[in-house]
Amino acid sequence: MIDPLRRLLPAAPLLLGAACGGGSSSTPIGSGGQPPELLACRARIDNPHGFAEIALRTAQNLGNGRVADRAGRERHARLHPDGNTVVFARERTAGEPQSRELFTSTLDGSRGELRLTLDTALDDEPCWSPAGESILFASERAGSRALWLCAADGSNVRQFLSPPPGGSDGEPDWCRATNRVAWSRRDGNGHHSLWLVHGDGTGIVQLTDGGSAQGPDRGDHHPAFSPDGSVVAFARRTGSDAASLCAAAVATGAVTVLHAGPGEADLPRFCPAGDRILFGLAEPRLGRGTLRLAMLPAGGGEPVLLWPDERWRLEGVDALPALPAAPAAAAPVPLDVTGATIQIAAGNGQYGARAQLAAADGDEFTVLTETSGGHEIAGINCRFDLPVAAAEHVLELRVRAVARVGRTGGDTALRMSVYNPVDERFDTAVELQPLDTAPHTLGVRTASLRHVTRERQFRVTVVGEIAAGARSELRVDLVEVVLVARASPP
Repeated sequence: MIDPLRRLLPAAPLLLGAACGGGSSSTPIGSGGQPPELLACRARIDNPHGFAEIALRTAQNLGNGRVADRAGRERHARLHPDGNTVVFARERTAGEPQSRELFTSTLDGSRGELRLTLDTALDDEPCWSPAGESILFASERAGSRALWLCAADGSNVRQFLSPPPGGSDGEPDWCRATNRVAWSRRDGNGHHSLWLVHGDGTGIVQLTDGGSAQGPDRGDHHPAFSPDGSVVAFARRTGSDAASLCAAAVATGAVTVLHAGPGEADLPRFCPAGDRILFGLAEPRLGRGTLRLAMLPAGGGEPVLLWPDERWRLEGVDALPALPAAPAAAAPVPLDVTGATIQIAAGNGQYGARAQLAAADGDEFTVLTETSGGHEIAGINCRFDLPVAAAEHVLELRVRAVARVGRTGGDTALRMSVYNPVDERFDTAVELQPLDTAPHTLGVRTASLRHVTRERQFRVTVVGEIAAGARSELRVDLVEVVLVARASPP
């Protein structure tokens, strides 16, 4: 499939006249020397083994740092208590889990990469002991998957726990505050529940029952302690592509659902202040199919994507000490699309007025398609000037569009993309394959400052790419952006 958004990189012709608020510029904000606030393993969905890394970013997706790496796919990276050393698993041969081995490296590059394990069995899902002298990990070196320990340099390998017959143990997390370990245990029927044990291997107790959904790998996965050890966040899987983000109280085992959307939540990790949870979120039915880095309040609420780009799949995340508590937010402010700059992204003509983009009322703005690369393509580009004193004051952008295509079939798609001035490209945030010509809603909530310019501008594009055939049209009924900015100091 071609990428119709590449044509947006040159200046596009103005469609409806100049907007208020100045001209177009696309200077990246940049991290300004701000230290990274999180690390995240990510892999390109089109070539996960060839393009994978441990990225270092701020909580709003600024920065281009990465942990120095070699060939392979990094997973489940975790930061040492020293704030610099990282342990992770790497799948060295594509598609072969048994090739996963453990490695350590550093954020600042002060020490070279060290390989900790060398065998023909899977070694995966490492975490540090509270003082950082040991690493707990999942391994299949004795047959079934079990929890093993080794020293920080890979020496003194020994088994930590033995799973029950027919079962397996994995996905451990070790709490620094309480010296307790949480992990996921699979029974003989493939159902997962969460368990707790003290750091010396004593006092095993069950924390959760895994829920009522039955089937392979259903139940509770990837536990993560809150900083004080009182709560364990986890993913409760109810289907092959369905999982909710939940939390269990350590004292009682009571489970609270934090987010249960139409998709998959996974890989949770608390922020240092305990006020928010980082996790992976995929919502295919809403056009956001890739597991992308997201965040939500620790007590539950609406998730916000930190990485809106569909190209990268999240493989693990950890918060760094520099990540502060969430800043106070001002009241959401809807932006007036009639004051935005509207441009043709692709097409062979248009009719309508920008006022038709202001409400989902059936009064649509229409762009006629052009033929390109064997497809019929039409789209509009909307540039908004953001009413903030500085670009860094943007906390969140809530974007929604309602659009439809004139015909369907084949590989027809509706896309919403946002401009990324750092990488000089439009990143696809939402992609739907419409089965009919009815209006469809495309939406995304993002905290990514990577997609805001230094000039306080934000660009969103809606494109219809229609299978080869007769000329057609894209009809857009709404383009809506709501800004959430930092609250002004008292």
